[in-house]
Amino acid sequence: MTLAERYRAALAPVVPMETDMEISHGEGPYLVASDGRRYLDFVMGIAVNALGYGHPAVVEAVTEQARRHMHVYSGSGYQNSVVAYAEALQAEVGDGSLTFFGNSGAEAVEAAIKAARFVTGRPAIVAFRGSFHGRTLGALSLTASAARYRSSYEPLLPSVYHIDYPAPTRLNLSADEAFAHVRQQLDQLFALEVEPEQVACVVVEGIQGEGGYIIPPAGFMPWLRQITQDHGILLVVDEVQSGFGRTGRMWSYQHEGIQPDLITLGKALGGGLPLGALIARQGLLESWPGGLHGSTFGGNPVSCAGGLATLNVIRSEHLVERAASLGATALARLQELAARPHIREVRGRGLMLAVEFQGAGAPAVVERIIRSALERGLYLHPAGVRHDVIRLMPPLNIPESVLLDGIECFADLVRDIPHVRS
Repeated sequence: MTLAERYRAALAPVVPMETDMEISHGEGPYLVASDGRRYLDFVMGIAVNALGYGHPAVVEAVTEQARRHMHVYSGSGYQNSVVAYAEALQAEVGDGSLTFFGNSGAEAVEAAIKAARFVTGRPAIVAFRGSFHGRTLGALSLTASAARYRSSYEPLLPSVYHIDYPAPTRLNLSADEAFAHVRQQLDQLFALEVEPEQVACVVVEGIQGEGGYIIPPAGFMPWLRQITQDHGILLVVDEVQSGFGRTGRMWSYQHEGIQPDLITLGKALGGGLPLGALIARQGLLESWPGGLHGSTFGGNPVSCAGGLATLNVIRSEHLVERAASLGATALARLQELAARPHIREVRGRGLMLAVEFQGAGAPAVVERIIRSALERGLYLHPAGVRHDVIRLMPPLNIPESVLLDGIECFADLVRDIPHVRS
C-alpha cells in the first residue's frame, strides 16, 4: 500500500488532505518529499514554525529536555523549563502577568472563557464574524469564519454574541465606514440584545487570521479597549496566529498601543511542538483558585523548552525587526499585482501577507493558483470566509532572496490569470 492508502485506511477522513505530498523532512524554509523534491513552504504548519524546520538551537533544547524527562504533569512539582518560559513570556507581556499553559490555541481560548466568567461573574461573550478561535466547543462558539464548522455541532455555548469585524473588503465599505459600522453594531447589541454589565469579555483577533489576514482600521483596537474598560468588560486578544513577531511587533496589539486583559497564544508558542497559553495582566488571575482549571499535558517541559529556544532566537537575531523590514519589502513586491482586475486587495503587516481576489470565481482561482504553485515547488494556503484569499506566512528567518524568489513565483501565477468573472 502507498502511504496515502495507508493513511486513508487508518485515519479519520475529517481532516482533509490538501496535497499529495509524502513528506520526508524539513530543511529551513523547505519541505522535502520522500522522492527528494523540495517545496518552498509559505505555510509553515499555519504559522507554527516561526524559524522554519530544524533550527539547531530549537533541536538542541528539545533534545536536552527530552533526555531529562519528556513529561511530568505540571502540578506534580516545579520544572525549570516551564518556569523559565513563563518568565520569558512575562518579560514580553508585562511585569506581573501570569501564564496558564495548555496544549493549543483552542485550549487557550477555552481557558480565557472560563477565566473571564470566573473573574467577572458575568455570562456573556462578544466575538466577531470572520473570526477563528478554534474547534473545541467553547472556542467553536466564538469562531464565525465558516458555518460548516458550527452547523453539525449545535447547540453551542450560550450567551455568545457576534458582530461584524471591521473588514472593509468583506463589508464592501471604506475603512472609516467599516469602523463606523462596527461601532453602530456594538451600540445596537448593547441596547437590544445584551446589557454590557452582563458581558464577561470581548474576544478579538488583532489581525484576523483565517478570516483573510484582515488588518482592522486604525483606532479600532483603542476604541475597543476603551469601551471594555468603560463597562468593566475584559478584553481578550487572540494572538494565536499573529503573535511571536510575525507582524513586525512581538504581538499584533502593540501596533495600536493598547494592553489587553487576557492574551491567547498557540501555534508558534511551542517552537513546532503542541503548546497553548493564556496570559493575564497583573492582578487578574491571582484569585483563580487551584483546581478550577487544569491540563494534563499543558506546559509540557519539552514543548516549553522548544518554545523558549525559539523566543531566544527571535530575540538574539532581532527577527521581530527583521519581519517588519522584510515584510515591507515583500509587500511592496506584491503591491505590483494590485492593479490587476482580478485582485481585490494586497495587504499585510510584517510577514503576515495576503492577496485577496474578487469576483464569483475567486475561490476557484485561489484553488488553481495554489495547485499550480505546488507543481512549481511552492506551498501556499487559502484564507478568507469565501476562500478568496491566499495568505503567505514564511518563517521569520527566511533568507531575503529565497522569500523574493517565492513571491516572484507566486506573482507569475497571478499574472497568468487573465480575469475573474464577476
